Amino acid sequence: LQILKECYEPNADTGRVRLTHDGEEGGIVIRGQLEVTADNQTRVLSAGEAYFFDSRLPHRFRNVGDGPCELVSACTPPTF
Repeated sequence: LQILKECYEPNADTGRVRLTHDGEEGGIVIRGQLEVTADNQTRVLSAGEAYFFDSRLPHRFRNVGDGPCELVSACTPPTF
C-alpha cells in the first residue's frame, strides 16, 4: 500500500498521457477542487469528497480551482 499527500497548484495536472498501473486507487480531497478522469468518466471533486477506481483504467488528475488542491491518496500495490 502506498499513501501520498499530494498538492497540485492551479491548472497543474498529471500530464497529457493518462496514467495506468496494476491495482486500485483512491483518495480524498482536503482542500481545493480536483478533476478526476478515469476511463470515460470525469468528475470534479471538492474538499471532503473522495474517489476510487481500478488503476488499470487510464486516469488523470487536474486542479481546476483557483487555489492549491491538496489530497491524500492511496494505491495498491505501490507504484514507486
